[in-house]
Amino acid sequence: MNTVKSSVEIELKANNFGVMAWRSKSPSLSCETADSAGTTLLVERIGVFPSSGDIHCRINHPRLLLAYLKNLYAHQSLDVDERDGLKVIFNDWRFRVHLPRSGAAIVINVETRRDPDLMPLKTAELLSHLQHFENGMTLLRR
Repeated sequence: MNTVKSSVEIELKANNFGVMAWRSKSPSLSCETADSAGTTLLVERIGVFPSSGDIHCRINHPRLLLAYLKNLYAHQSLDVDERDGLKVIFNDWRFRVHLPRSGAAIVINVETRRDPDLMPLKTAELLSHLQHFENGMTLLRR
């Protein structure tokens, strides 16, 4: 079974349909209804899956960070996808760390399922791990 199909099946079992997954699966809307209906549907999906949006961070060793985060979270997760950075899926939240081509940087996105209070907590947790990682790398360089 390929990784994409496996990841989708795990998300289906957990009833974890995020905004991006929904947008990629929803049928195109006609021009007449696209503005109003499309906006309404997207706002509803965002309410169901609160998201941090893209958080851009400068990281000196992004690939080492991915391994660090995988080590911290993989044992608790439903699925881990490393095709384009790191995507870790849990029952009630997930995060994605993407490595842009610009070098020593990452883009983080945290999404929760129907829990707007959990999203900022998990975002802060993840950012705290990034800070801890960067502090540890600074100590190693000394």
